[in-house]
Amino acid sequence: MHDQDSVGKIRKLSVQEIRKVWPHEEKNMSTWIADNIEVLNDSLGLQIEIETREDAVENFRLDLYGTENYSNLPLVIENQFGPSNHDHLGKLITYSADKEAGVVIWIANVIQTAHRNAVEWLNRISPQEMVFYGVELEMYQIDESLPSPLFRPVAGPPPSKRREALVGEPSLKNQKYQAFYERLRAKILEIKPGSVKAKALAQSWWLHGAGKSGFNVGMSFTIDSKFKVEYYIDTGNKEHNDIAFADLLENRAIIEERIGRPLTWEPLPNARACRIFCSENGSIDDDEQRLAELIEWAAPLFLMFKETFSPFIQNIQFE
Repeated sequence: MHDQDSVGKIRKLSVQEIRKVWPHEEKNMSTWIADNIEVLNDSLGLQIEIETREDAVENFRLDLYGTENYSNLPLVIENQFGPSNHDHLGKLITYSADKEAGVVIWIANVIQTAHRNAVEWLNRISPQEMVFYGVELEMYQIDESLPSPLFRPVAGPPPSKRREALVGEPSLKNQKYQAFYERLRAKILEIKPGSVKAKALAQSWWLHGAGKSGFNVGMSFTIDSKFKVEYYIDTGNKEHNDIAFADLLENRAIIEERIGRPLTWEPLPNARACRIFCSENGSIDDDEQRLAELIEWAAPLFLMFKETFSPFIQNIQFE
């Protein structure tokens, strides 16, 4: 027979109590969501990587902006205290249009029925590659424990519209990719804790947002047995990509000096994207020693790419 005193009592905090835990939406609520994005990922089955907070959209401020790494689509998150309201719905649509977002998430303590219906309607009328979620953020406490937030999806795309990166069990080769990138991720975090949040995926490449929409740092195995660390530019607009590439190319000497090695610069005139990379000979089928060497080579270089390119891309402007 169990001692009843050994079992805690769980209770849901009111909105007023939540506001005592997080007094400020931007400084507290948004910061917690960004720093604990894996909790939202687990709730929605997504792979979100936050790139910026309070991103400027004309004279407004988008709460959280990033990339959904399964689909590699731009993502916006608008969050608010209390029940959902029309003001935040309007902001959500405005931000989504400005960022050309493919994944749109609205977080409130309560998503009202009318707004759940609005989210469902947006999913019905929007293109297949665009999805909307309504998520309630609740907070619970067991006796006198620390409060614990919980995401509860209440509206979202139908199964036929969800983009799932992996259907069923990954192939043995894709499992090897995932194991490799998990080890590489661990090495990156060992060098610089908190520097990556995206989980490793069962595929040959691993892409991370670089702090500005359309700019990414990634790693990939190629069909010609190369392993690359690369800076990948795809804003969705070929002209903008070329402008960004040319701007970075003007600073090639400084960039390569800071990174400490020559890079390969590929404008890819017959493709929309552009890329800048360096590579080593390597295949996922190499022996354990060689894979370990690739991890030791790529982890610090990945961090160097992010650090080196960041100040240059922030200054790039498109007319």
